[in-house]
Amino acid sequence: MNGVDLKNRLSVPSSLRETIEARSQTRELVIGPDEHSPCLIGYDVSYFERIEARLEDEFASDFGPGRSLKSRSVFGATEHLKYDDNGRIILSPLMREMGEIGTQVLFMGLGHYFEIWSPEVFLAQEGQDPRVLKLVKALVAGRAQ
Repeated sequence: MNGVDLKNRLSVPSSLRETIEARSQTRELVIGPDEHSPCLIGYDVSYFERIEARLEDEFASDFGPGRSLKSRSVFGATEHLKYDDNGRIILSPLMREMGEIGTQVLFMGLGHYFEIWSPEVFLAQEGQDPRVLKLVKALVAGRAQ
């Protein structure tokens, strides 16, 4: 569980930073609203480039409205954020709003990307794995280390 301070700064967990730097040799990540859940999604720059390549493969030389619509959906609301020496990023007020982020966040690793949730919003989602819910509840209560 990580806090968001009054300046919208948020510390990215060191394990995620290590993965980001190993994969893309940079201290930069990409954040955007998730298409299907009320949270933010984040990934390293190399994964962003793979998404771009998949879009290029899908549409090739088709520069019609379908490509524009998909590109806006995937890239239009993303932000590239560099983190400082302490591993902090600054979330824009709009990004906080889009992710329903309050003063606390929960990072959930999902393989090639991760999610950033408001813990309260996450706990309110139906259909979550009971083991994950138990872990999140323990984090919220300050019991998980």
